[in-house]
Amino acid sequence: MPMLLPAVLVASHLIQVSATVCPPSHTDVRVSEEVKPPRIDETRTNEQLKAMNISDVLPGDLKFAETTGITAASISVDSEIRTKSVGPENGPVCISPSVITIKLSVAPTIYVDASHGTCRRNVAMEHELGHVAIDRALIDRYVPIFRARVGAMADAIGNVRAPSYEDLAKARERIEDKINAMLAVTYDSMTAERAGLHQLHDSPEEYRRVSGSCATVEVNQPDTAPHPREKPAGGAY
Repeated sequence: MPMLLPAVLVASHLIQVSATVCPPSHTDVRVSEEVKPPRIDETRTNEQLKAMNISDVLPGDLKFAETTGITAASISVDSEIRTKSVGPENGPVCISPSVITIKLSVAPTIYVDASHGTCRRNVAMEHELGHVAIDRALIDRYVPIFRARVGAMADAIGNVRAPSYEDLAKARERIEDKINAMLAVTYDSMTAERAGLHQLHDSPEEYRRVSGSCATVEVNQPDTAPHPREKPAGGAY
């Protein structure tokens, strides 16, 4: 899955006050989440599912099961940074991050081949909803992590001193770069953890369980592909 860099908007509120020393600053870090219910698409055949080229899919090990379900989902992190500038018109000026808004969101789509009966369809849905639940729990866990890490970075930045208002753009860019770096590091940590969790869910044992859940399916010895009377239920995330 390609990395999604946060989209950053920067705004500056200028307050004209005399200041020889940068005053203490406070940054309001607001982190929210939006987890949409999965959209279910049952219009694809098994062959169409296997042919789908979805960059957000983390593929499972297909030697253990035919593709009966695929969950396409990505966790996006969007952010907005606002700054506040304080100082006389002839400088020096103090600039600090005032409000940082972060939103974690996911809108999954589950594709299911429902052409082989209710049992296989339900088993595939159960497996794919497990992937959806992993993302939901991960977002819940990372909301406070983003808040704490970005808040600590904002506190470390504090007020950045600029010689004059002409130098504000460079100072604002430095603030933006530092906050974006922390966002990127935290996003990478979340993405790595996410990949590991989904890989655990797509274990060989899980595929054998899914493949053998419907009465008409036979499963070969471990470490071999299922040998079905009809195509077995299973899924690749």
